[in-house]
Amino acid sequence: MTANDEDQLVKRLARVFESQSGVVRMDIGDDAAVQRIGRALVASSVDACVEHVHFEREWLSLTELGRKSMHAAVSDLAAVGAMFEFALSHVSFPASADDADIVSVARGQARAADELGGRVTGGNLSRSSHWSIVTTVFGRAVQPLTRAGARPGNEVWLIGEVGLARAGLLLFQSGAASRGRAATRCRKQWRCPHARLAESVQLRGVASSCIDLSDGLVRDAPRLADSSGVRLELDARLLRESLDPALTWAARYLDTSALQLAVTGGEDYALLATGPSARRPPCARPIGRVTRGDGAWLRLSDSDCERLTGGWDHRAAD
Repeated sequence: MTANDEDQLVKRLARVFESQSGVVRMDIGDDAAVQRIGRALVASSVDACVEHVHFEREWLSLTELGRKSMHAAVSDLAAVGAMFEFALSHVSFPASADDADIVSVARGQARAADELGGRVTGGNLSRSSHWSIVTTVFGRAVQPLTRAGARPGNEVWLIGEVGLARAGLLLFQSGAASRGRAATRCRKQWRCPHARLAESVQLRGVASSCIDLSDGLVRDAPRLADSSGVRLELDARLLRESLDPALTWAARYLDTSALQLAVTGGEDYALLATGPSARRPPCARPIGRVTRGDGAWLRLSDSDCERLTGGWDHRAAD
């Protein structure tokens, strides 16, 4: 498997559906589709949270699972600058689950929807060999953001935290017993991420492009660069300065670097955006620049610049 397998598969699927584009303004290739319905621009997206792929049951409660699945889906709406309105939820559950378990998942989704200003309006239930939640979300798009607008001369902005969820996941996977404040912060970031919906409002009419960092900088920054036809150059010094202190502790505990966790980690559901420095909103921290060229790169020093490749690939995952 090559690092591009998932992206190549998505491009093949886009060709299958391209004749059906019609009134769709944004479709396959962005974080959410945006379609004009009457006078309204409606954004929609779907996301899956699958046991043994995205989580193990001992790592979080069923209520946390419901909440996490909703925030993960709504993060796609945040990436296109849309406001969340309503969601449909498909929950698959194992034979060992009882009604109380399913209600716990529903409570988590309902609480998350309420936090984000929307509501769950329906869905479906089915038996399965494991837990799986597929959440479809809809919202209003006023000034849609895309991955395709970055221009040379723009800054690269980070909105939210990166690396903490990755550290939390590694702590779960290692069975680490640490219960300190930093460990708790990392585990909580993985269990209870927050879609950057409120912050995305500040990006409307200001950012030239935006993407949800669900798969990490290493994978999503190249996607934005490819869609925009530019080179993204991330500054390691600026990125380090933006990191949460808990990540520094986690890096030492896990025998890695905070920068490595920040670059490779997904599931924080931060946003990566670009725009002119003079219009940078309060929620955004500059971590690089847009230049002519291609790909996404991490500048470690004046003489050392590494191309970002690899990362989480749904197509290649076991």
